[in-house]
Amino acid sequence: MPEEVVRGRSLEAIREEWAGKLKLSPEDMTLEVIEKPGFFSRQWKVRLIWKDETLQNLQEPLLTPTLASWDGAKYVISLGEGVKQFRTFTQAGEVRLNGKCQDKVFRVSLGDQVEFQPLTKGGKLSWELQVRFNGLSVVAKVRHELPGHYVLSNVLSALEEIDLEKYVTWENLPAQGEIWDEARLNGDLAQINVVHGRRSESWQEIIAVRGTGEVVVAVATLPVPSEHAQLEDFVGQPQVLSDAGDKTVDFFASKVKLVEEGAVLARKIPAKPGVPGKDIFGKVLPTTAVKDFQFRLKKNVYLSDNGLEVIAACGGQPLRVDEKTYMVEHVYVRHTDVDIATGSIKFPGDVFVNGNVQDGLHVFAGGKLEIRGSVSHAELRAEKGAKIHNNMLGGKIVIGEKFVVRSELLRGVSELRDQLNVCLRHTEELIKAPGAINMQPGQCLKIIMEKRLPELPKLCTRVEKLVIKHKDEEMVTEGLVVTLQTAKHFLVGLGPLETQSLPYLQRVDEILSQFIETMILEIPEKLSFEVSYVQGATIECGGSFECQKGAYNSEIRVEGDVTIEGVCRGGKIFAGGNVKIHELGGSGVSSTFIEISDNSHLSVGFCHPNVIIAVGKEIIKIEEAYKQLEIYRANGRVEVESIRANPL
Repeated sequence: MPEEVVRGRSLEAIREEWAGKLKLSPEDMTLEVIEKPGFFSRQWKVRLIWKDETLQNLQEPLLTPTLASWDGAKYVISLGEGVKQFRTFTQAGEVRLNGKCQDKVFRVSLGDQVEFQPLTKGGKLSWELQVRFNGLSVVAKVRHELPGHYVLSNVLSALEEIDLEKYVTWENLPAQGEIWDEARLNGDLAQINVVHGRRSESWQEIIAVRGTGEVVVAVATLPVPSEHAQLEDFVGQPQVLSDAGDKTVDFFASKVKLVEEGAVLARKIPAKPGVPGKDIFGKVLPTTAVKDFQFRLKKNVYLSDNGLEVIAACGGQPLRVDEKTYMVEHVYVRHTDVDIATGSIKFPGDVFVNGNVQDGLHVFAGGKLEIRGSVSHAELRAEKGAKIHNNMLGGKIVIGEKFVVRSELLRGVSELRDQLNVCLRHTEELIKAPGAINMQPGQCLKIIMEKRLPELPKLCTRVEKLVIKHKDEEMVTEGLVVTLQTAKHFLVGLGPLETQSLPYLQRVDEILSQFIETMILEIPEKLSFEVSYVQGATIECGGSFECQKGAYNSEIRVEGDVTIEGVCRGGKIFAGGNVKIHELGGSGVSSTFIEISDNSHLSVGFCHPNVIIAVGKEIIKIEEAYKQLEIYRANGRVEVESIRANPL
């Protein structure tokens, strides 16, 4: 006999479900219990065994067919010889066995009296009106029944089971029930005070319904929203007018024109009021209020006569201070040397010097800085990049000071976020482990920190101090300071064992991730410092650094890539990006130190001895000369590729 291993909520549910699937009587099936409900499963697992009716029917001789006769009120079913089971079809009408109503499969035997009272429908078209969405529409819940009745075949079957559904058919009759018309619909709408938005096609849709359905009869006229005043900005995105491939700005060669007097910096598109609507009861639906704005003007700009345009009052660099505030900044151009006679320069915009910068002076630019000559023992600062066409001897230059600080903060916060994320993930895994069922979440957190991340408390303390140090910087908010203080509280000492340590640290992880996202977006795409030759100088750059000839005994800290096309001898280089140097180190000079991040790549054409290279926390000492030296980290290991060479 066929069998099947099945699952179910109860033995009775399994028996009833599979009786329907196999079209058998529940009594014809045997259930052998394999597995009872337990802690891990709330279901029964049983082996279901039944008799193969199909095979049995093929082996047995044909039975006497079952006949049905109509007596004017019902069908009287004469059971054929051998019929054992009768399956009802409640949708078609009522079935009785020996005068008792049946609504499920039942067993029969020869001599039983089975009657079928077919369902008859006289037809009906009616509805119920419902107002929805506070008067925005009215819907008719339609009930449309076609007149007719079910008819049973005279001859049913010659099998052991009679399935009534296979032998009944629907027959349409002339309408004789309750049929409402369109005039009734109009009256019903008037009774609930619907006076607006009637859909002309709704009556045909009601007639087309078969059975039950919904038809939208009337809808409101929605208000047309107002068009708020719009800002058309011409300053926000930098525009490079030069055809130069490097997209640089050269004021001296007049390749780029700044805005001239009378140029339009922004334009306001006036608002348009909306149109009110009306609901199905005729009530006016107001439109949205118009939102307008006014330009805010700073120096060197004015409004047009109609008040819709911001116009430059002089030539220079246009600036958009905030969403609605504009100004024009002059570009400072010095065609002589910066010396004692001229004095130092401090300008909020771009600065261009068509000469040299001499000892003891300084040039501070809030924008870009470009010097056509040389710089000697001077202090330079530029927020948006700098280029020195000749040499830089001694002195100090800081490029993108706020981005240097931002990068330092970003590195610290990112490292803390990454380690905290790992700590929380392992803690969640430990909490769910079977062996930790009696442990508190704080205990699990403490165990993970001690065994896997012992340096996390020190890292948190260091990052907190760094943030407090730069508390006055614009990127450090009070919320970030509080977040790091919270992290320190729950990571240092007995903090992990506190009841709320885990949820608070999870919130800290979210805030640190948001801060990192914001910081990344604020760092400019291209911030660089270019110089021909540098010696004995201190360089801090929030972007990339490029030197055409050589760098000697200088301390260079760069957040981006470093490219030295000539020689780099002595000094120190700290790079956050990739480093490419033509010739590194040299005999007779102090040792040269290079530090790169774990994700950086160092490429050296020729490397002399007496060079120290740090990749993250791993130190590599170069004691022989090499050609084509490549150092990088791959799969967690520092790889060194080189060709041994004789010293020059």
